[in-house]
Amino acid sequence: MDPARLRRSRLAALLLGLVPLAGCDADRASVVLAATTSTYDSGLLERLVRAYQEAHPERRIRTVVVGSGEALELGRRGDADVLLVHAPEAENRFVEAGHALERTPVMYNGFVIVGPAEDPVGIRGLADPSDALRRVAAARASFVSRGDGSGTHERELALWREAGVSPDGPWYIESGQGQGTSLQLASERRAYTLTDEATFRVLARLLDLAPLVEGDGSLLNLYSALVTRAGRRPREGAAFVEWLTSEAGRAVIATFGVGEGGAPLFTPLLVGTRLPIPAPHGGSDPAELQAPDSISGGPGAPAGRAGARNLRQAG
Repeated sequence: MDPARLRRSRLAALLLGLVPLAGCDADRASVVLAATTSTYDSGLLERLVRAYQEAHPERRIRTVVVGSGEALELGRRGDADVLLVHAPEAENRFVEAGHALERTPVMYNGFVIVGPAEDPVGIRGLADPSDALRRVAAARASFVSRGDGSGTHERELALWREAGVSPDGPWYIESGQGQGTSLQLASERRAYTLTDEATFRVLARLLDLAPLVEGDGSLLNLYSALVTRAGRRPREGAAFVEWLTSEAGRAVIATFGVGEGGAPLFTPLLVGTRLPIPAPHGGSDPAELQAPDSISGGPGAPAGRAGARNLRQAG
């Protein structure tokens, strides 16, 4: 078997077997959790669900793994009780439209632009991700976009807007798939792409891709949990979110990936504290994000508007 096909088969096997989620039987489920694909592909989702149900064996969670945009739509329709997503601007609109009972920042890591190790465009180490994308577009180098309305896709589009580029043409490839599959496609096409660092680190050994641009404040990747207003089990959903932000939940997040890669893949947020993040585009002083206790939903809710502004500044 040729090396490329071997990598594809190993990656497919890893993605298929990565998270045999506990509590997936709909008859046993008490809470429907819609979670973004990056938590699935990295393996964190399985770890969180397992730990929660070990601590609370009387409770059951059924997971639905989709992009953040689709997760928010499931929440709007009442098909999910709680969401774990990373699309701050879309979350702002969801909260302000009254679709969430509360919104709680949970954890963060970073996005990273990856591409062929030889980096034919020459973006390695650039401080400004938008400058990197301008160079990719100018060279018409292959770029894989999620194209699925996910949090990663929303951040990618924001970076293109900042770069003053409307990506189009055969060099711009929309996968319409989750993070793991999109990374596989980028590897096969020797293309650049934007990814969350957790999924990339988990799959890196199976990909012909290298991290090229990272660390800028505009690449902050925030995850929040939202209890939906239209869901059938708001109390149970809120209980899961409370556990996520408890000492026990934070410990699961803080230690996830340490054994495999030597450093955690996500950093939990201590609710109510301030989070230092890199200043965007070469600024010398760190910016800070206030992580509120929770952001109450509903039009005209002062706490919701204040929290939305905080998240917009970070996102």
